[in-house]
Amino acid sequence: MSTTTVAQWVAAQLAAWGVKAVYGVPGDAILPLLSAIEDHPQLQFYSVIHEATAAFMASAQAKLTGTLGVSVATSGPGTANLLNGLMDAKKDRAPVLALTGQVDSFNLDTEYKQAVDQNLLLAPAVGYSGLVTNVDAVNAVLTKALRTAMAQGCPVHLALTKDLWSKPTTEPIRPPEPYLNTKAQSSIEVIDGVLPLLNAAERPAILAGRGAVGFGPLLLDLAAQWESGIALTMSAKGVVPGAHPLVLGGLGPGGSEASSRMLAEADLLLIAGATWWPEFYLPEHLKIVQLDAIPENIGGKIPVAYGVVGDLNHLLPRLQAGLEQKNKSRWGQRLQELKIQWAERIAPELETEDTPIPPGRIIKAIEMTVKEDAVICLDVGDHTVWFNRLFNGTRQIVLISGKWRSMGFGLPAALSAKISAPQRQVIALVGDGSFGQSLGDFVTAVRYQLPITVIVLKNDWLAMERDRMELKAMNYGLTQVQTADFGEYARICGGKGFTIDDASELEEVLGLALQSTEPTIVQIKTAAPVFPGLVSQLTRENRQQERRVLAWV
Repeated sequence: MSTTTVAQWVAAQLAAWGVKAVYGVPGDAILPLLSAIEDHPQLQFYSVIHEATAAFMASAQAKLTGTLGVSVATSGPGTANLLNGLMDAKKDRAPVLALTGQVDSFNLDTEYKQAVDQNLLLAPAVGYSGLVTNVDAVNAVLTKALRTAMAQGCPVHLALTKDLWSKPTTEPIRPPEPYLNTKAQSSIEVIDGVLPLLNAAERPAILAGRGAVGFGPLLLDLAAQWESGIALTMSAKGVVPGAHPLVLGGLGPGGSEASSRMLAEADLLLIAGATWWPEFYLPEHLKIVQLDAIPENIGGKIPVAYGVVGDLNHLLPRLQAGLEQKNKSRWGQRLQELKIQWAERIAPELETEDTPIPPGRIIKAIEMTVKEDAVICLDVGDHTVWFNRLFNGTRQIVLISGKWRSMGFGLPAALSAKISAPQRQVIALVGDGSFGQSLGDFVTAVRYQLPITVIVLKNDWLAMERDRMELKAMNYGLTQVQTADFGEYARICGGKGFTIDDASELEEVLGLALQSTEPTIVQIKTAAPVFPGLVSQLTRENRQQERRVLAWV
């Protein structure tokens, strides 16, 4: 049996598990590993500016492709910088492996530089964290980490001491077992047991989430036969065409009033692959059926009357086949009324040509110029709720920091999306505040010639925070942000840069940027009006708080 170093063995093990890209920042405690990755014909190392970018890239890749995302970091601060991206992966159930270098084994638990208990540091962000100090344990511990990540859909962490990488090992490569991705499945009896509920519904509604990505046609077929409207979580934008008569838009503070009204009037809600539960926007006594591939996702915060576990590719056709023919023409007409009323309500937001450019007009221009199968990577901020409110979508995939809601996600997600799907158009839609947290890694797009388009909505405020403070009569001046000219910044970094100050330029300039074969930033000077849904959201929150106070009286 041939002898290799531990670093070479780890690289070969990653390749055997289908890993192609590894993201990280070079550091003293991982140099042999980086060399082994560079030498391996199936692996590509992408050197980034900040470890948080590497962790976000790994998380976004896992969300987009379902494959294992891998980030690496050196000891101490390098490991600490991974935390934000790992929390994003944990909250959104993305399989990610964080490989870190640790100080030499004889320096553990000492005052040596960069010595820290990494397992304790990252424990809240991972499903498993291991430390290897002996060559005989490498195979067992790395395999345990890999199996946990893929079987449970969670981030894991493995630290190896610096003095271990160059030691010889004769351990065999252990490939992944095919059963690790076996999905849980309710019995036929349990699946068919939900049909009486579905068939009894007179005013049915569907809420589709990230778990429904890839099943849009099946979802539409079910909705058409059931005569149900469809609401979407933000990550499900593009699962079904927003222009379809049965699709009423997003849900929640950034969603459509049509969706909220539909759920208020519905007598049954079928949740397909969604775990987001904006309780302020849902009636308290709505009967709910939940479908999900992950058993623990069913129930929890969502008060379900019935739950079915399984692959939507199997469940949706099975349920459709069990639906009885039933005339719900009045409900169908009501859904159309809601959709028409909503279109009339938002028309001025999409058409106004003021200066600075209204955010709604920008969202319309983006919708008109992006490709139908683009990957849109959303950062967190005011632009996010405008996108959810107004973007219809066709077949796009939307990547977001779903439950962690971290600023700085958009650019790293776009980098790994382009690496994973080079044939697709990839866009990062960011605000000036959120982009400031990761803009240093635009040079990574230039370095690796990744033709992504970063669209920056620049309003010079942390607008969501400003609006809340203003509505609560607080001093909101501290939420103002000072940023550079992002178009000029792109050119300094070696990419292309555009600046849009007038609405009449939107479609033309966005079209040029999206056709560019170079990394590009488009800065759009936008207004920062108080988001229309914020007042009603604060009202709902205040009512909820009042009820909680009364409960203690």
